[in-house]
Amino acid sequence: MRRTAVLAAPIVAGILVAAGAGATPAEAAATTQHIAVPAYFNPGGSTYWSQLDQSTPAVGVAIANPNNGPGTAFDQGYATAIRAAANAGVRVIGYVDTGYFGTTGRTTRGGQTSTAAWTTQAEGDVATWYSLYGSYGLGGIFFDDGLADCAHVGLYEAVNTYTKQNHAGAYTVDNPGTAAESCYADAADTIVMFEGSYASYAGWSAPAWELNYGDPDKFYHLVYATATQADEANAMTLSKQRNAGYVYVTPDNLPNPWDTLPTGAYWSDELARAGGGGSGGGTPPPPVGSCASAAGPGAITAVSACKDATSLRFRATYNTAVSLHHVYLNTDNNAATGFQLPSPSPSRLGADYMIENNILYRSLSAGWSWAPVGGVSPGMTVSGSTYAWTVPLSALPGLSATQQAVFNGNTVYTGPLTYGQ
Repeated sequence: MRRTAVLAAPIVAGILVAAGAGATPAEAAATTQHIAVPAYFNPGGSTYWSQLDQSTPAVGVAIANPNNGPGTAFDQGYATAIRAAANAGVRVIGYVDTGYFGTTGRTTRGGQTSTAAWTTQAEGDVATWYSLYGSYGLGGIFFDDGLADCAHVGLYEAVNTYTKQNHAGAYTVDNPGTAAESCYADAADTIVMFEGSYASYAGWSAPAWELNYGDPDKFYHLVYATATQADEANAMTLSKQRNAGYVYVTPDNLPNPWDTLPTGAYWSDELARAGGGGSGGGTPPPPVGSCASAAGPGAITAVSACKDATSLRFRATYNTAVSLHHVYLNTDNNAATGFQLPSPSPSRLGADYMIENNILYRSLSAGWSWAPVGGVSPGMTVSGSTYAWTVPLSALPGLSATQQAVFNGNTVYTGPLTYGQ
């Protein structure tokens, strides 16, 4: 399900589903759903992202896809769109191509076909997504061009584990584009069991394990070329009967059915039929109050500070060369304790901790006296001139409900950002 075209899943023994009349589930059926939208449209080129934000709670997931993956450079348009969607209650997940792990001869961007090379690229793309947009509320990863047979399930379990171990709370989706075998139940939070036209969907039969599975949020159906509202209504009905907790139906068609959104009565009816259920992978997006951002003073721009259930995350773009990149943290919400920032800082802050490049320090006095915090790395990442850090909450005892951060490079200080819950 790449940007330029919908790719048929490879023919692998044991994964083809015979066509037939829509089956009635023996035990389970989705009663409420979430719309999960492949949002393969640039935030700067349309109003579709704003439409998504205005379509909650029925819309629960959006898949961002700048360039069949995260791309190589930070895009402020995507950052703003991800933040706005997360604040509206939409979980935005980033597109990562697994290339069938090379089993069909597909090459990585480096021209390789091996399973190891594809694994390295996929994990690298996950890391890039979070490096570029983690502080803006990115909620997980969408693994496309997937396999569906048990012989290869370990590959998807591995990238799923990599994602979740490195990014707490990440919601994951696998897309084989066809019905996966039941061994994939633990390979991701949600599996795309159908991707195709309405004509195909009307005669498709879901496998028994999907029909009988207790949690509809495990399954996701994507139906394109659904020309009329009456067909849309029937597709939504069928998706519930087939136990899909996530669904998206569109009149758009090949070569890229995912570059628009339905509008008018068609869209309104789809939202209403979904019923606003589902859970977004079991973990809601971060609350609006957990992040703060600002333009910055010019030498340091696009600054942000976030707090989630496990960590503090910071990001800033340094537009002039500096040897030491600082983030000063007032973690007890008391300006009288900790290091007092010097002029020309607009705030004395009272910094209880300082990040200096990739070292976290604890303040020992109001003057320049610091002790490194042992066993903790802020995990600094660099993309161009944009720097990002992640500090585990466990390294910062005595946190208040809200904190402040000031970014510094040479003699330039930002104003304090207040963030938290």
